Amino acid sequence: MVKYEYNFLFLFVVFSGVSLAFANEFLLIYLAIELQSLALYVFATFNRTSEFSTEAGLKYFVFGGVMSCFLLFGFCFIYLYFGSISFELVMSSMNFGYDSLFFVGLFFVLIVLLFKVGAAPFHFWLCDVYEGSILPVTLLFASAPKIILFGLILKLCFFILSDFGFFLSAFLGFSGVLSIVVGSVSAIYQKRLKRLFAYSTIAHTGFIVLAFLCCSLDAVKSLVFYVVMYSCLTLTTFSVLINVSLKNVIQPTYLINFSAIGSVNHVFASTFGLTILAIAGIPPLSGFFSKFFILHSVIGAGFYFTALIVIFFSSIACFYYIRFVKIMFFVKQTKNSMWFTANTTKNTELLIGFFLFIILFFFLQPCLFLNFSTALGLALF
Repeated sequence: MVKYEYNFLFLFVVFSGVSLAFANEFLLIYLAIELQSLALYVFATFNRTSEFSTEAGLKYFVFGGVMSCFLLFGFCFIYLYFGSISFELVMSSMNFGYDSLFFVGLFFVLIVLLFKVGAAPFHFWLCDVYEGSILPVTLLFASAPKIILFGLILKLCFFILSDFGFFLSAFLGFSGVLSIVVGSVSAIYQKRLKRLFAYSTIAHTGFIVLAFLCCSLDAVKSLVFYVVMYSCLTLTTFSVLINVSLKNVIQPTYLINFSAIGSVNHVFASTFGLTILAIAGIPPLSGFFSKFFILHSVIGAGFYFTALIVIFFSSIACFYYIRFVKIMFFVKQTKNSMWFTANTTKNTELLIGFFLFIILFFFLQPCLFLNFSTALGLALF
């Protein structure tokens, strides 16, 4: 494919994301998600010469088609119960009671939304799609569509369907804890770079979904802050990887490809190492505080056992992040190690430097980010 097709598909993703963010009817949500999904199916198979890319796109298309049926099925049940697809009419009809018909529809809708964001136990497509896609497409999967869908879940849980907070909290809380467990344990055995970050994404998704366990302003503030920091860390990580892939003969496929990179390029190794440690949640980097605020909300809501499980498995997850940093700095160089120079484009350097500044600047001036999260949380309420 040529470049204009990539840009054309990207515009579809942007347009569907904007439509999804301002949707006020269930039918518009369905159409926006389907438009976005059709573009992402093509993105997943963008590398037509790769068997992995073809397999990833086909698997994502099959699973996505089934989930689209589930989503439409769920919206039909909600329409049969309320007699409307408008958010305003649904909110005004909440006082008239509810029955099992509505819960069936809500159950299907939640399954599809958790599938789209890659939360367990509906994460089975994520690793293969990450592995088969090219790096810019993997970055796209990990960032924009997921953030928009989290905003949609926030709108449904805290505003439109707020009267069913107990059911939503129980369902999403279970999915959040399971995502953290699956992402933390499964990534230990991964040797391929994209699969490692795929399971890492599942664990981070679990933290974001866990914020919906607490229906409070503090939880919304924590969720907004986590999404902002997750976006910065994701953009920094994949910007570095894309830059490396353009400058090397050996593509960054396995963790061992980064062996002894600290002795070859100190600036790159330090930048990437700090980003990995921030993703792991090592203090005093921003990733630690984002997880801390989520746990503070969970403990404040009285879910002490859930917080203990999350802390335990997050500590396990630190192992494979630190192992990656160890490979970069303390493992001897092998024939599979990458080589690259410091000749990068100015735009890439500025982008990586900007996001790294955000990661490091937080513990120097945390009030700026916290005030932003608080203002946005108050605006939502």
